[in-house]
Amino acid sequence: MRPARLPEKLDRLTVLTKPGVRGFPDVDAAQALLAQTMRRDRVRGDVLDLSAMGGLIGALDSVKLRAVEGSAAALKVLHAAGLDAHPAIPGDPLTGRWPERARTVCVVLAGDRGNAYAEAQVAWAHACTPPGGTLYIAGDRDKGFDRYVRAAGKAFGSGETIARDGGMRVAKLVRRPGPTPPQPDPETFEAFGVSVVGLPGVFSAAKPDKATTLMLGALDSLDLTGLDVLDLGCGTGIIGAWAARRGANVTLVDGDLQSVRSAQATLAASGLTGEAIHSDVDAALGDRTFDVILTNPPFHVGRGVVLDVAREFIAAAARRLRPGGTVHLVANEPLPYEADLGVIGPVRETLREGGFKVLSVTRA
Repeated sequence: MRPARLPEKLDRLTVLTKPGVRGFPDVDAAQALLAQTMRRDRVRGDVLDLSAMGGLIGALDSVKLRAVEGSAAALKVLHAAGLDAHPAIPGDPLTGRWPERARTVCVVLAGDRGNAYAEAQVAWAHACTPPGGTLYIAGDRDKGFDRYVRAAGKAFGSGETIARDGGMRVAKLVRRPGPTPPQPDPETFEAFGVSVVGLPGVFSAAKPDKATTLMLGALDSLDLTGLDVLDLGCGTGIIGAWAARRGANVTLVDGDLQSVRSAQATLAASGLTGEAIHSDVDAALGDRTFDVILTNPPFHVGRGVVLDVAREFIAAAARRLRPGGTVHLVANEPLPYEADLGVIGPVRETLREGGFKVLSVTRA
């Protein structure tokens, strides 16, 4: 955890960050413009931030932040900053946490997570903004921002883009009375003997990604009966559910709460048992260790390539692997994970195909 690098216009503010928080080691560019715009507008009092990240909006003078986040890494940073952050995903009701709605709401649209996720964020923001209340919405022009703002304008009734910086945009909308748009439906598909439920914004929500497909194909002969298996960075839960179908006792973890909910739904839809846990890498696993660890680690956080997160995954695997146990990892060919995995034992290349590689390492 470290202070985030801030743009010059915000250099008098202080906010923490860590690997896994959007924008790391900086702050997210859209959130930075949002903070500049809200400071220019002299926003005061309670502000509900539905994408709080490291809490930059709470660093503004006279703002009392209601921080909401689905990222376990961001929640850790927010708590370290003394903020009582609330874990939630788009669509979750917040009245139990804050019975009276804040008059000002803000959200950064994660357009890189797909149309359905941004639409879910807009619908959620509408539900959380009281009639007459103000929504500040920020995002990337190249990731559909203008389209999402037009959709938000139909629900809110008024609003316009009020700030631009490069490709980043901020719009301001005032809510009129009216119905909230529905949340998008999840994607569903069948693969590897399991029924997958992909909530909006979850990696590979509509079909198996190529890397996971290659890894599960390469491990088809693996006997997991009775073994304790960890799906590290579970996404939709397809890998963990595949292992459970093969007789393993499975634990699935992900730093993204939306992904954890997807994994839980996948296990339920497949009639399988297992535990899906919201965790900043392995922080919530207590003293658990495993016979087999399966992972397709992320190397993107937002738009940036951040290998720090994947390296945290490998370090966690080294901590959690029992003697005689094996880690199986799939990655893009150029990513240099062999040296990190080498601290566990000799690294074997199980498969190299289509721009990906499956690496395996067994602890002596």
